[in-house]
Amino acid sequence: MPNPSGSFKSAIVGLLVVIGSIGSLALLGWFTVVLLDLKHLNTSGFTLP
Repeated sequence: MPNPSGSFKSAIVGLLVVIGSIGSLALLGWFTVVLLDLKHLNTSGFTLP
């Protein structure tokens, strides 16, 4: 391996990108559920989407 520190750094960056994308998708899904729940609260009580 000519540059092990470079490959290690790229692996860390890739892992952070994967964690960030999964986290943002989870946050977006949770936000959508919360908005749907608020809309249901305003109309016909608390119901799951």
